[in-house]
Amino acid sequence: MLALGVVIAGIGVDLMEVDAAQYASMGQEMNETGLWVQLHEHGALYQSRGYPDKPPLVFWAAALGTKVLGATNAGAKIISVMVGLLGIWALGRWASELLGPSAFWPALAFYGANVGMGLMLQDVRTDTLLVALVSLAGWQSQVWKRTGAWMPAMLAFTFLGLAMLAKGPLAFMALTAALGGHALWNRDYRILRRASFWGGLGLMILILLPWLWGLYQQWGWDRGIRYYLWTQNFGRITGENPWAHRADYSFVLHNLLWTFLPWVVFLPSALIWALRNPSRNRELSSMSLTAWTLLVVGLSISKFQLPHYVYILWPFQALLITQWWIQAPPPRPLQTVPWKLMSLLGLLCCMGVDYAWFGVPLATLVGSLGLVISWALHGRNALWMGASALLLSLLVLNAFFYPKLLAYQASSRLGQWAADHDVAPSLQRMGCDNESIHALHFYTHRVIPEWSAGSAIPGNSYIIYSSKACADSLRTLGMKVEPLQEMPSIKVTRLSLSFLDPRTRNQQGTLSGIYRVVP
Repeated sequence: MLALGVVIAGIGVDLMEVDAAQYASMGQEMNETGLWVQLHEHGALYQSRGYPDKPPLVFWAAALGTKVLGATNAGAKIISVMVGLLGIWALGRWASELLGPSAFWPALAFYGANVGMGLMLQDVRTDTLLVALVSLAGWQSQVWKRTGAWMPAMLAFTFLGLAMLAKGPLAFMALTAALGGHALWNRDYRILRRASFWGGLGLMILILLPWLWGLYQQWGWDRGIRYYLWTQNFGRITGENPWAHRADYSFVLHNLLWTFLPWVVFLPSALIWALRNPSRNRELSSMSLTAWTLLVVGLSISKFQLPHYVYILWPFQALLITQWWIQAPPPRPLQTVPWKLMSLLGLLCCMGVDYAWFGVPLATLVGSLGLVISWALHGRNALWMGASALLLSLLVLNAFFYPKLLAYQASSRLGQWAADHDVAPSLQRMGCDNESIHALHFYTHRVIPEWSAGSAIPGNSYIIYSSKACADSLRTLGMKVEPLQEMPSIKVTRLSLSFLDPRTRNQQGTLSGIYRVVP
């Protein structure tokens, strides 16, 4: 019930700029244009620095969700969230295949109840689909290896093909590293002699063909197909990718420290256990260690890095931690640390939310009450207590923190205001700054066209979205500018302590608004 509350609260949070709002607005545009393979963004060719930036699956998910549930937060997120939850279940099944039925619930806790997963199921990204589909493919590949049946082979390659439509060949390389690692360690290449392997590989190629053909039609071979198959992922290592300019060799370490809380404290012990005891479960150790190590090296030497790139590590490190948890003889090192750590961080989080938004200890009382109840009902079960403390913290964030925070994202709130006050059909946007307005397109249910002062006809009236600074510049040109609604605007994914402090919040960010302009 607690996990369900976290998910439901997260689905209701407004879409964050840039990524989640962009996926939603492009999905909505797909429904309007019917162009599902040749991607367009706000009426123009979809690109980033002259190349097709992302594969289509995340846009298809948003399009399908909004087609069923309308242009709502739930509609934009529901498909990705459902696939993400299915991936958590699949990881438990994958662990059960390797370690027995007792591994199911520990694997679910380690993989599904961590800080990064909570954020990923609220602020959906391509990685939400990527890690879930890799987990589904891994589970089915394990069933296929055990049974040799055609159906799990077909399902494994189907999920793998969809994962490649989520984020490119990275998905194929992750699972290939896992299965290939086991084959190399054990010199067992029998799966290559199975007809179902080649049949599944052919099915995966068929799944990718429409997208590859669409890329070729829009971009040709080098900027389209080659970019997707090589430059988009591997070009970040070689430096060919146009985004290759932001490198940090400690990137994986310091992002794992917070994204995989609270279970990251178990990761060193799990890695050491797998290396010292390879005979206890050679298949799990060889698969997970190989995939995890190669991915860490690849991410570390990448020339462009973002925190959510480490999410692809989670399935493999969750399997390693589950193995250690089940097989390592007690007392396990640091066993109670996740519960104590998350209780402390959770209460500090609640106190911070109260200080930033409420001024009264509302969130702190909710969090404290939840921890007391969970302690009373389940005693000192370290695994359950760590998961419940984490979930309570995420519930506070989704129910209290993010709804307040998103009030400062002008593109979404003013888009909703425009739709509610029937000005959306005539709204235009003055683009004199670099503010991201994907959410404006989504919540007004249309692509907002550009407007410029040079195109204005004297005597006409225009409804314009812009920053206050841009609107003020029109006054210097002698135009009449009437504010219809103004709201504060910040980049919500780049918070500062000055913004979270109520005493200095009003000094942060800018103002954006909807204005009536008469030249």
